[in-house]
Amino acid sequence: MAQKLDRKELKKPDEFQIIAGRVMGWVAAHQKPVVVGLVVAAVLVLGAWAASSWSSSRESKAGGELATALELQSRPIASEVQPPQPGIETFPSKEERQKAALAALEKVRAGYPRSTAADTAQAEIGFLELKDGDAAGAQAALQEFLKSASKDHPLRAFAQESLGYALEAQGKLDEARSAFAALAHEGAPDRAAFHEGRIDLLQGKPEAKQKLEQVAKDYAKEPVALEANLRLELSSLPPKDAQPAPAAPAPPRKGKK
Repeated sequence: MAQKLDRKELKKPDEFQIIAGRVMGWVAAHQKPVVVGLVVAAVLVLGAWAASSWSSSRESKAGGELATALELQSRPIASEVQPPQPGIETFPSKEERQKAALAALEKVRAGYPRSTAADTAQAEIGFLELKDGDAAGAQAALQEFLKSASKDHPLRAFAQESLGYALEAQGKLDEARSAFAALAHEGAPDRAAFHEGRIDLLQGKPEAKQKLEQVAKDYAKEPVALEANLRLELSSLPPKDAQPAPAAPAPPRKGKK
């Protein structure tokens, strides 16, 4: 596997934090009405039930629109479906798909504020912008998500790691280090330790290799161990643009006496 990964690929941000948003299930909250014998209490319960039902219905509608927006991201490009097949909707280009997906996500975010779907749409906007190379836009979107989303939102760790990549892409390595370190508080201490060693490696710090070796040892059964070992393998390779040392000139041949 390592032989199939060149330097450029190894430097790319991991895509699991982007892909994970596609497969995340979204479940609306439902409350059961409470039956109370007293008439006055029953009136209060019915009022609370009506409010809960409205909220649940609103969340369900928001979830439906979010699902539609996420589907747009996986819709193929016309050139990828050859020959064209009836019934399969496509986009003429990746740019058009990106534009449509972002517009749909913005609609969910603006139309259903303070909802789980809106928070998820906010995170997805950040993922899409990072994938499209807009690191500054991704940073702003992901910071907003992490600020507003609940502590148990399933995309928090992915968003935190993506924020680190967005900062790194802008050359803000110290800020990226802090963002990656926060993964330890988002339930991903292995990723936090890996990125600490990886950023140290980028900055040429002597302890970087030791940290990555420790990650591979501490999390030997986790996927991050493979990533740490790949980074170590990469660091042992000569620079890509390094030229072989010129051969020593041959000694001059002596003439015959």
